[in-house]
Amino acid sequence: MQAIMVSKHGGPEVLEVSEIPMPEPGPGEVLVRVLAAGVGPWDVSLRNGRLGGDLPYVPGAEFAGVVVGDTGDDAAFDDGEPVYGYPGLTGSYAEYVTCPSEQLAPIPAGLSGTDAAAVPVDALTARQGLIDELGVGSGDSVLITAAAGGLGHLAVQIARARGANVIATASRQHHDFVHRLGASVVVDHMEPDWPDQVRRLAGGIGRVLACAGPTLAGAAQAASDSAVIATPVHADSYPGGDRVQWRPYNGQSRGSDLIALAPWFDDGSVEVHIARRFYWKDAAAAHRAVEGGHTRGKLVLVVDEDVAAQSGL
Repeated sequence: MQAIMVSKHGGPEVLEVSEIPMPEPGPGEVLVRVLAAGVGPWDVSLRNGRLGGDLPYVPGAEFAGVVVGDTGDDAAFDDGEPVYGYPGLTGSYAEYVTCPSEQLAPIPAGLSGTDAAAVPVDALTARQGLIDELGVGSGDSVLITAAAGGLGHLAVQIARARGANVIATASRQHHDFVHRLGASVVVDHMEPDWPDQVRRLAGGIGRVLACAGPTLAGAAQAASDSAVIATPVHADSYPGGDRVQWRPYNGQSRGSDLIALAPWFDDGSVEVHIARRFYWKDAAAAHRAVEGGHTRGKLVLVVDEDVAAQSGL
């Protein structure tokens, strides 16, 4: 089969199309023909060496596709069934991928077979941050920073689906978009006084989901005393730790959590916004777009040639 390979760390130019053996599913794993793969900042960080890791490897942490073959009674997936998942940080920029069955879920009816590829990593990370770390529920107020990005735009919608009031930050050009997602207040995190604006417009904020590194300091300043700030952003130290409680966490790959999200995708409470679709062999262009910043929503690599042709890619 063909796959995108990284044989050395570097810029987008190190992404190369290669012929590699078909993966073979081990015990408890499912073989999936990939329709599309999501693209995120983790792909860039792994490619340029910031996250370390072994070489060579196939990039891609999330995908959507169809099950190939009989997965057995325990897996409960049928041959040809549309599924999506997050098998790990690598493997999805390929024509086929294997994934542990417990990290897979059926694609909700409310998601297309390609756009679903952009969901697993960020939707799981958003859901777990809001619910498991912050306990956000009906009537709560939560500040979500970098709310127009891949993680942030899903987090806004999930918080609203939980009945919370959302205060958000985004660059000025994304304010209307974030309001449409459901945020009641949006401030420009490019302005140096944005934490003061949050305090003035929203009062004390006791729960914060900080979705991007450049917003960590402002999140601590905007939060009230003893506020809890959850973040998947890893840093050597977190600002304001003497006044707020930081909860760094990693989004966990759980098919059960994807299944729990399905009703919101089906009824339209949560949608994934696809900023741009690329043919998968143009992965370098997608990585350049991620590195350029200010992406609204997610980017997708369409792997299936027939689907790519129908999309005009």
